[in-house]
Amino acid sequence: MADHERNRPPRNLRAGLDARVTSLDLQGLDILGAHVITCLAVGTDGTRVVCTGSALYTLSPSGLPTLLAGHQITTGFIDNALAGQGGAARFCSPSGIAVDGAGNVLVVDMFNHALRKVARNGVVSTLAGNGMNGYADGVGNTARFNEPYGIAVDANGTIFVTDFENNCVRQVRPDDGAVSTLAGNGAAGAGFADGLGLAARFKGPAGLALNTEGHLIVADSNNNCIRRVMTTNLRGLVTTVAGSRERSGGFADGVGAAARFLCPTGIAVDANNNILVADTHNHCIRMIAGFMMASLGARVTTVAGSPTIGTLDGMGTSSRFNYPGALALDEHGRLLVVDHNNRGCLRVVKASLAPSGQLMAARVLFFQVHARTLRTVIAFSGTCLV
Repeated sequence: MADHERNRPPRNLRAGLDARVTSLDLQGLDILGAHVITCLAVGTDGTRVVCTGSALYTLSPSGLPTLLAGHQITTGFIDNALAGQGGAARFCSPSGIAVDGAGNVLVVDMFNHALRKVARNGVVSTLAGNGMNGYADGVGNTARFNEPYGIAVDANGTIFVTDFENNCVRQVRPDDGAVSTLAGNGAAGAGFADGLGLAARFKGPAGLALNTEGHLIVADSNNNCIRRVMTTNLRGLVTTVAGSRERSGGFADGVGAAARFLCPTGIAVDANNNILVADTHNHCIRMIAGFMMASLGARVTTVAGSPTIGTLDGMGTSSRFNYPGALALDEHGRLLVVDHNNRGCLRVVKASLAPSGQLMAARVLFFQVHARTLRTVIAFSGTCLV
């Protein structure tokens, strides 16, 4: 099987017919207290992992959280070698998580400037970095990051990390924690330039995800655009998919550079190569239609929300977000959205595509931690998905 086939995301946006809203009481979410969800991941088996404070939880299908590792309030930099004792480990504001093929949870430990691993049995180890910021390629604790942000892992276990303050994309070998720079050069402040490897420039790279060909899609947040980084042929080649590098950003649907974003952070890619973007400071979810990218340019449309801040479920642009961030696609093809400033909640977007790939409509589902309810706006399907 070719590498790009092994790396193909298993989930895609699915179509349906009708819309309705339901609310379900989810027991046990009071365990999360007043802490908001900051990032999330969904494993290939549907396992949901969320981070709140500096603690990681798994969520059962009904939404019941179980502590995996760390502590909500107490931060630190502590590994734990005892199975079942993940709560003894300490993190400092994880900003991104991913689940590898073996079920290990990989954690971008932002303010510890490190990449951590939580095994299925709760054992916590550090793959790379040692709690000190800087910029250095190397093996294990000799490597340095400076506020790493996003993470993606391919089917071979290779880990990719956006190094936010170093303005570059790093690659980490899973067996020994060897870190190398794939694109960008670690320069403070950096800038904007397409190019190969160290010649490319980013400014605050944030979320990232693998596309169907195994290449990386990066939310270049402070350049207000979406970039692609090749991982196989022409390895490390960076091109701009959509958006403009104008410092002020903006809001506009359109093709390629005609589209405008404002500090995009979250990224997800479905099996049809549609790129979903959390356009954070525009308070909405955008889509870059995959079928357009090869020949006619990357067409950007708004799936849900608008530049108006709010907390409202509904269809497409009638819904409202408040600084949406991390994204993940679940096993039902729904897009989970961490809506940062909406009282620590997960929102869920379901979009419908016509056979041509054109967006038809979208729905928003709402998971509110404080109220312990999951409100689902079931658009295009007559059933309630929990």
